[in-house]
Amino acid sequence: MITQVPLNATLAESLQQSATQQGASLEEALNQLVQQYLRESRHTQLQAEMERYRAQHRQLLAAYPEQFIGLHEGRVLDHDPEGGVLYARLCRQYHDLPILIVQVTETPEQEYVIRSPRWVEVE
Repeated sequence: MITQVPLNATLAESLQQSATQQGASLEEALNQLVQQYLRESRHTQLQAEMERYRAQHRQLLAAYPEQFIGLHEGRVLDHDPEGGVLYARLCRQYHDLPILIVQVTETPEQEYVIRSPRWVEVE
């Protein structure tokens, strides 16, 4: 899909110079900037959703204990005991909408332990 978006001439010139310095085309530079903007925007939306989750935690715990919920704009869209099942269902139904998926536990803050393999020399 090709979409034309008019840019301010000064902005377009600055962007072209920046792209040239990085060895990229104007199109590559624009795509990279838009992708970065969308990623940051999604992150900001999910942070706001986490704040709404914290504010509603007590009510959510009473209604969905140990369940995974999909939260958007402070509203529970769906829930399931399995996070992966919920994720797949929300993706099918809402596509790219930024939805916070979180397990409702006793405390709103959750700790994750990520184990990484260690290389051990075998003799």
